[in-house]
Order: sequence, then structure tokens, then C-alpha cells
Amino acid sequence: MNNIASAAFLSKLRPVEKFVLLITSALVILDTFMIIYKGSNVAYLDYLRVAFVAIVCFSAGFYYRISGRSEQIATALACTGMLVAFTAALGMYNYLLLPLTRPTIDIYITELDAVFGYFWPSVMEFAAQYPMVVFIMKLAYGSTLFQVAALVIILGFAGMYRDLDRLMILLTITAVIAVCFWGLFPTLGAKSMYPLSDEIWSAVNPPVNKEYALHLVSLAKFGPDIITASELRGMIAFPSYHAVLAFIAMYSARNIKYLNVFFLILNLVILPSTFIHGGHHMMDLPAGFFVFLIGMWLTNILYKKFEIRKAALKPQVA
Repeated sequence: MNNIASAAFLSKLRPVEKFVLLITSALVILDTFMIIYKGSNVAYLDYLRVAFVAIVCFSAGFYYRISGRSEQIATALACTGMLVAFTAALGMYNYLLLPLTRPTIDIYITELDAVFGYFWPSVMEFAAQYPMVVFIMKLAYGSTLFQVAALVIILGFAGMYRDLDRLMILLTITAVIAVCFWGLFPTLGAKSMYPLSDEIWSAVNPPVNKEYALHLVSLAKFGPDIITASELRGMIAFPSYHAVLAFIAMYSARNIKYLNVFFLILNLVILPSTFIHGGHHMMDLPAGFFVFLIGMWLTNILYKKFEIRKAALKPQVA
């Protein structure tokens, strides 16, 4: 009976939804084994809240689908719930890799940056002279997750299933690639390599500030006291996942009338913002673009494999 119910449930999922569910389930199992093996301290109640939000979104979407009320709403809600669960599971895995058991490769990336004349303290000193520009860049830099949420809702409600499917695959694949690469070759960014004066920190006021940088170094050395869903910080410097998300957003919004130009401009601002507000090496940006290209290549393969065009419930809406 359970097998019949499971088969009926899976039959209602779109191919990409099955893919994201599979990856998320694998991450949850991996997280569980690592928690047991390492004896990590986890704020389970915090993660239960996240799971509740994910389940509510997904269940609401599933209801809209099986009731036949609105496939657009169903897809948008289901994808939102899945991304919430996936992000939490992958974020936990990233923190379970701490403390680092191998040295970071920041020194090598710094040497490569120097070949191109990039010196992060000089970039920050220059940025400190233009507070209004830096503030605008900060707003753009902080918009990436909101952009992803907006794109899922817009593409889902507009019935643009092909673009939404590619977005879901891209996000899943590139995030896994970035975290796994970081696990093998960890980096903390230029912010962990150079001291800056308090005056420059204060003038630029980046979200990844001095305290943030010191906390990342402490996490790398000693690991977190407790892993919580609400206080996870971006650990990955190389490749810059902010850059990856910017490229994904520009690509995913290309067919959205009237908004595609907005997403293009916003994310073109985000790319240089990674150096100032993310404390990144110069090489982190092209590395992010390379991860995006790999994600695109794998997405195209999976897209054909899943036969997304045949599985789409409604035609693409321009």
C-alpha cells in the first residue's frame, strides 16, 4: 500500500521536482550520518521550523496541483518549498565540513591575483572614497536570494515552466559543485588575508565586515559551537557563489518581458560588488562564471534526459 501511495505521489511531480527532491533527500541522509559520526551540536528546533515552512509551501502547491485549481500556483509553491529544504540541507552539510582539516588555498589565489595587479586592500581604499556608489552596490549585493525567490514565483505564475525548470536544475547543480569543491579546496577570501583599518571598514560598511571575516576564520579553525539554520554564514570564497547566482539570474530572466533588463543591470552591479561587499579575490569571479558554465552544460544534458518539453503541463509563455 505504501508503494502504491509513493508511486501515486511521485506521478504528480514534474521531472525536475523529482530531481531536486532526490538531491535534497540524499543531502539529508548525508547530513544525518555526518552528525552522528562527528557528534555535531545542531539546533534541531531551528531546522524543524525550516522544514515546516518547506512542507507547508510544498503541500499547498501539491494541493493546487491535484485539485486542478492552478498549475502555475502549484509549481511556484512546490519549487519554493523544495528550494527552502535544499538550501537548508546543503547549508548544514557545508557547516558539517568544519573545522577545516586542510589548509585553505587563499595564498595561491592571492598570488594569482597579484599577477593581474589585484590587491584587495587597494580596492577597499578606493571604494571608501565613493560611499554613495558603495551603498548602491551593497543593496544590489544583498538582493541575490530575493532575486531567486522572485524568479521562482514569476516564472511559476507566468507558466514559464521551461525557464523555471532550468533555473531549478542550475541552482541545485551549481550549489552542490561549489560546496563540494570548497570541501576539497577551502577558501575564506581576500578578507581573511589582509588587515584593514577601522576607518576603511567603517567607510565601506560591507555586509561581510571585519567581525564577519574574523568569525569565518574562527569557524575554519574550531568549527561552530552549534549549527543553526538561522545563523549560517556564506563560507565559500572560491568560486564566488554570489557571482554564480548573478549569472543564473541574468540567464533565467532573459525571457521575462519588461523585467529582463532590470535583472541584467542589477546583476551586472552585483558582479563587481563581490570584491567590495563579499571580500573576494579577483579570481573568485571568473571561477564563479566557470561554475555557471559547467552548470549550464549539465543542465542541458539533464533537461534533455528529463524530456522537459514533453513533461511541461502548459506551453511556454513569453
